[in-house]
Amino acid sequence: MVKWTIYACMTATLTAWMFGCGYHFAGSGEFPAGVSRVFIPILENRSAESGAESIFTNDLIYEFTRKRKESLAQERASADSILTGTIVSLSVENIARSTVSTAVERRVTGILSLRLESPEGRILWASGNLVERQAYSVVDGNKTATDQNKSDAIAVVSQKLAESAFNRLTDDF
Repeated sequence: MVKWTIYACMTATLTAWMFGCGYHFAGSGEFPAGVSRVFIPILENRSAESGAESIFTNDLIYEFTRKRKESLAQERASADSILTGTIVSLSVENIARSTVSTAVERRVTGILSLRLESPEGRILWASGNLVERQAYSVVDGNKTATDQNKSDAIAVVSQKLAESAFNRLTDDF
């Protein structure tokens, strides 16, 4: 009996602390400046990775669809804001080696910069540089497998950046 009373007391205290301190789940806040409908055009790609703009744009659209579908405008004319962005860079570095000249693991680092603008071009929100990283294996003697691992890592970086961007955009801070 005492065990259940302690458990109930701890649960009540934790609940009061979470909601009393203004705690909320990431991505559950409102968009800045009263925005309700967002249009997302294809991102600009300044990286050397061909096609990255499609991957990153699709992941960003997917994140909006997953978390707040009604806020995504299908065309620019029906939106009260436009989320533009730039893939600033996608870089690869060796992070583990078996010999001085042989890498066994690499890391992709992606940097994304976003701006939410009114249809008139006034900046409503800017992300600064969002950065995410993902490691991948280098398959000795198999460039095709290594390239596939790199592509998979870029996809993970893109998904992480899309989630981070949405959460920051709806942070309410």
